[in-house]
Amino acid sequence: MLQEDDIIIYLLTAIAETLGKKDRRHPLGKLYLSEILHCGVLFALKGGSFRQFHPWLQRRKMFNLPERSRLCRLLIKHHKFCNQFLATETFFNIIDSFGVEVIHPVREGRSTQSQIVSKKGKSNKRLIIGRKINVAINGELQIVDYQDATDNVCDNSFDTFYEKKQEYIYLTDNGYRKQAKYGGTPDNFKICKKGTWNDERMWVERLFSLWVRICSMKHSFHRTTKGFQAKVAYLVVLTNITFSLNESLGFHKCSLVQWAL
Repeated sequence: MLQEDDIIIYLLTAIAETLGKKDRRHPLGKLYLSEILHCGVLFALKGGSFRQFHPWLQRRKMFNLPERSRLCRLLIKHHKFCNQFLATETFFNIIDSFGVEVIHPVREGRSTQSQIVSKKGKSNKRLIIGRKINVAINGELQIVDYQDATDNVCDNSFDTFYEKKQEYIYLTDNGYRKQAKYGGTPDNFKICKKGTWNDERMWVERLFSLWVRICSMKHSFHRTTKGFQAKVAYLVVLTNITFSLNESLGFHKCSLVQWAL
């Protein structure tokens, strides 16, 4: 297991190296860009609500932190830089979706804001009120692309993001099948029947399991779509950084247990 100080140093170093010359500080700001992204990655790793995370970060006395709401706005504003940490596709890639519960089904319709952020849908054969993350990973277990939508959106609505990339093959389940009258399933999609291609497709299921157990991502405390999208972006950065560092540190590549805070 890694010590907390080692986890913080490894993540900050990897973020700073990837940003390179783009790592700068606004003249009126307190944090460098790498430090802002580092706070977002630690938030994704720690899990829970941001109201609990900010005091935890303050006690570490690592950065000259702004107050909580200001830091939250910075994380949302700069999450677009997380796309620099995405990997490239390999010939075979895997796509699957992951449901995140925002509110309890009993509370459906009680808040106008929650109705904007989340909708009713199914996840793991049970109804939830939340959002859905669509993730594509390559053969090296790195995330190459991701999208999000409310949970009532069908998986096959994400097909348009990948059907133009005919040079790659995407392994999917039956949820991504599309009828001919709606355009048909893309030619570069391979619909894997139950019990086939298990060795490959189980990698994305293992990733989702790590997100649930280590990052507590099955439930979200966000009440805005932008806030939710920012946390997903930092979660992707966390996944790609840790998976790329695991082998050099002597850990299994698809593992987050040793990074738990």
